Amino acid sequence: MNEKMESKKKHFFFPVFMFIGMGVGFLLIKSVGGLGFVSAMFIGMGVGFLFDNLVVIEERKVSVEVPVKASGIVTSVIGVLFIIGGVIALTMPELLEKLATYFIGLGFIIVGIFILIYGMRLVKAKSA
Repeated sequence: MNEKMESKKKHFFFPVFMFIGMGVGFLLIKSVGGLGFVSAMFIGMGVGFLFDNLVVIEERKVSVEVPVKASGIVTSVIGVLFIIGGVIALTMPELLEKLATYFIGLGFIIVGIFILIYGMRLVKAKSA
């Protein structure tokens, strides 16, 4: 019974890729400036969102599954948006400068949606 629980244990990639992105961004500060740090962090966060929804690890077996729940699809879209935002920030910083307040506002909304989705998931798990 305990072995079945261990094999179904969810492994989260979000913090892994976020910190890798932050590390890469920190290395880019000298050449690109502070924007390189933020951009690389957002790209890492986006990849982390995607991996959390697409990649499943059971013991030593790794598989890719398409998310079928709405929460998985929404967080995958959020991940793609983070990656696109990070790439745009690196390649077109003048656009980011003009639209920074909108990007920051949308970022807060996206993080709120993410917290809401995972909060709802936890509530459902406890009541079942």
